[in-house]
Amino acid sequence: MSTTEELQTLVLTILDAKGTIPNTKDLVASDNKEVDQLALLGALKSLSIADKEMVKYETIEEEIWVLTDEGNEIADKGSHEAKVFDAIPVGEEGIAISALREILGETAKIGQGKAFKNKWVIKRGDNLVRAVDSIIDQTRIDLEVIRSTGTHSDPKVLFELRKRKLCDKHKVISYSVSKGPKFSLTIEKQARDVTFEMLQSGEWKTANFKKYNFDALGIPPSGGHLHPLMKVREEFRQIFFEMGFEEMPTNKFVESSFWNFDSLFQPQQHPARDAHDTFFLKGTILTVINVYCSQTIIADLFIHRSCNLHTIPHRVS
Repeated sequence: MSTTEELQTLVLTILDAKGTIPNTKDLVASDNKEVDQLALLGALKSLSIADKEMVKYETIEEEIWVLTDEGNEIADKGSHEAKVFDAIPVGEEGIAISALREILGETAKIGQGKAFKNKWVIKRGDNLVRAVDSIIDQTRIDLEVIRSTGTHSDPKVLFELRKRKLCDKHKVISYSVSKGPKFSLTIEKQARDVTFEMLQSGEWKTANFKKYNFDALGIPPSGGHLHPLMKVREEFRQIFFEMGFEEMPTNKFVESSFWNFDSLFQPQQHPARDAHDTFFLKGTILTVINVYCSQTIIADLFIHRSCNLHTIPHRVS
């Protein structure tokens, strides 16, 4: 497989000699192999970026017929039905069906059916006998045409061969290439950074720097993962939901100490109270509680019930 640099040199050399490349599917690399179009695309992109503009290219999409592995084998060695005919000796005796299967293996059954359909052979007892003196292996001829041209003039032939899984339609992408405004046979290497050596030698004054691409995406951040404890908390939360519990509003950034401590039976001098930023407001307890109770009428009753629950635990409140 050719490297990007080799493909770039190949494209520039052909453009310098011919001016254009109508279709890159006809390109042949130095090792006399077809050029990989995907690898060629990388080379074309490198030559056509805004900094260089050495070439211009357009995409060509074509649908061609390609032989399968079995189709290629038939195009090389002949069809199954032709092999059956060739395996039958000339004469009235022919060959036993069992002997034919020993010679051709699994392909004997497929070729036998096609040979009967083409009226190349007939059956006499347990033997197969030639019905004609010679045959034309049209299947092999059609496959050779498809392999060399990528299509066939008769749609019925394509349909039949595709039905036999000997060929299939593939989308092929290639490119037409022409010279760009900055075409040159020499690929000038662009500097990406100002190095210490450039500053020392003064090379930075004449160096060709690569332009910044302000549309390029930044490196995605590697953070943002959930903490394991948050995952466990979410699992417990879902369990409580499935049990029928409902979640209280938790979108308040400020909460009263009554709800946060007293209602939860937290002692007045408990050190956990110091872990919170506590602000003390002037006013009666009822006034402060009313700020956080949607139903202010029952606030006083709720305070007394909570007080009884704390002071007289055995009472039901």
